[in-house]
This record gives sequence, C-alpha cells and structure tokens, in this order.
Amino acid sequence: MKIIRISLLILITGVLLNAQTVHLGQQVFYSEVGGIILAADASLTANKLESDYVPFVLYMASNLGSATIPRENVVMVYEGNTYPMVPVKELRSKYNQDNRDYRQYNNFYMGVESLLLAHMGSFRFDWSSDFFPPRSSGLLATDEAGISGTIGFKTFAYFKNPGFKKGDQVVIRVFDKNKSDFYGEVAVILGEE
Repeated sequence: MKIIRISLLILITGVLLNAQTVHLGQQVFYSEVGGIILAADASLTANKLESDYVPFVLYMASNLGSATIPRENVVMVYEGNTYPMVPVKELRSKYNQDNRDYRQYNNFYMGVESLLLAHMGSFRFDWSSDFFPPRSSGLLATDEAGISGTIGFKTFAYFKNPGFKKGDQVVIRVFDKNKSDFYGEVAVILGEE
C-alpha cells in the first residue's frame, strides 16, 4: 500500500510540475515554482544525447528576494533518481568539448535568449561568472550563484548522461543555500520542439 501511495505522489507531482512549466519553444522551458525563477535551455542538450556529459544552459532569478545557490544545490531528477552536476575537475579530465559547446551555443542557439528575455528581461545577468566556464576563457569556475530581484545568473550546467533518449523528461532543481523552502524547478522534455 505504501508503494502505491508513493507512486501516486510522484505521478501527481510530475503532472503538477508539468502544468507549472511553460515550454517557450525552441527547447526553452520556464518556471516560477518555489520562488526562484528558473529557465532551462535544452537546445544544445537535444543535440548531445549520445554524449557521456550533457550541457543545459540555466537562467536563474528571483522575485522573492536574494538567494545564494551553491553548485551542489543544482540537481537533475531523471526517472526518480537525483543527479548532481559533475565536478569541474571530472568534466575537464573526461570531456574535452566544453569550448566547442560554448562556441556552438553562441553561434547557433543564442537566438533563444530573446524567448527568455521576454520573461526575464527585468533582470541583469552576470556574464562573467559560470559554474562551468569554457577552459579557453581564462575564467575560474564559481562555486555559488547569487541572484536577487534585479540580478540573475546564467550558467552552463553539465550532468553525466544517465542514458537519455529523445522525448525523456528531466526536472532541474535549484535550492537556496540557507533556506531549503526557497527553490526553483523546471521540467524539460528532451527533443521537444
């Protein structure tokens, strides 16, 4: 009986989260659940489903005050399992495509930012900080994202690929460092046009 209740709770949570996530088009998903505004651009992700590591581009902001989001508080939920972002050291030693990912995103997918800015245009984004800056940039990876009512944070977020297929759904969640009830989450359907 307990298994049935847990399964039903997971199903209801997934349906409610899907209802609260807006698909803006072009693989961009947006949600204001939990007080932290979170958008995930999966346009690059959809083209790297065969890779061992997959990048999402995340945009975070807040309507409810300031938040500090450490890198360990950015997770992906896929098929009931929670996956943290990979450590920078692991990514750099096992994946040599981060520079290419940045170039490809900037050359081909940057246009999707207009979709996001229609919803998040009142925030200023810090372009000099990133959880995974490309190694050719000379920037150091930041360990925490700071957001507020005026300042947003844009970052690449890399996760180890658990075996994605086109059409799979993942949920990306972020949590404030000090208040676990101050969070954001967005549902993403991989390959959704």
